[in-house]
Amino acid sequence: MEAVQHIYRPNDSVRGSLKLIARSDLHPRSIMLHAVGDEITSLGPNIAMKAHTHPFDLAFSLWSPSIDSDVLSKGEHIFPFEFGLPAILPPTFNGDLTQIVYRIEAKVDLPLQPDLRVEQPFSVYVAPIVDAEKPVRATSNLTDGLTLELQLKAVAFYPGDHILGEVQIIGGDAKTIKTATVDLLWREKGDAHDFVDHTEGLNVRVEIEPTQLISGQPFPIDIPIPLDADPSFVSQHASMTRLVRAELKLADDKSLMAETIIRIGMR
Repeated sequence: MEAVQHIYRPNDSVRGSLKLIARSDLHPRSIMLHAVGDEITSLGPNIAMKAHTHPFDLAFSLWSPSIDSDVLSKGEHIFPFEFGLPAILPPTFNGDLTQIVYRIEAKVDLPLQPDLRVEQPFSVYVAPIVDAEKPVRATSNLTDGLTLELQLKAVAFYPGDHILGEVQIIGGDAKTIKTATVDLLWREKGDAHDFVDHTEGLNVRVEIEPTQLISGQPFPIDIPIPLDADPSFVSQHASMTRLVRAELKLADDKSLMAETIIRIGMR
């Protein structure tokens, strides 16, 4: 089985062909093509903590016997195919809780003998980013008037890009700041029936010298996005979210945190 390409995005057309080489005359009941996506979430050993759904499932006939022809003669036969992917489709993904994979399977149904089967995987990327340049802002404050403000120049990025923005302290007693950090975080969430779990981790941490914030002037930040960063998406049982979080640790064991969600695409 041959496909024109192996990587697609939602709303793309998948084109290819099935080559069948018959060593003798064949009398198949049918030749079917099945394109399917498997989303498998596993939160624990209990079967109730597992979910298996199909974000995409399409089957159609490539050949069937007719009154005029019910035989495929000895030799080579080519069966072209084409089908469209839905406009909304989660990407191929291999996470801690969920795996999403796509495949095309062809089956030649032969009477009184084993069926002929061939399978080929293909990958789905997220849709291209739109409205990437929209700026975002998040603030948080304490009752004493100390305010933490995080501003980013854009809301969506690709792996390898740099997140640019500013962190600023407004009002209050900024001299109580012990540490200041800006983090790029990932959070994977999965659910299976009545069970929900999530894992999260740190991609990049930027440490800011507290004295750089005491003046009240905006402090520029530049966070590189790892080249292997998974894309942001939401599917039936899973999601991958990216966050930028600015956090202050204060001398009185208090903390102040401002965070915003960003989107990561795929080139």
